[in-house]
Amino acid sequence: MKILLDTHIFLWFITKSKRLSAKFYDAVSNQDAEVLITDN
Repeated sequence: MKILLDTHIFLWFITKSKRLSAKFYDAVSNQDAEVLITDN
């Protein structure tokens, strides 16, 4: 699965923000996920 994160979501992810759901953390942490980050 490919997951595209924008800058805000990436920052929330690395700071373990409670703004993101447990389902999101599970998806992004999945070894099979290809996580991409926008550079805009």
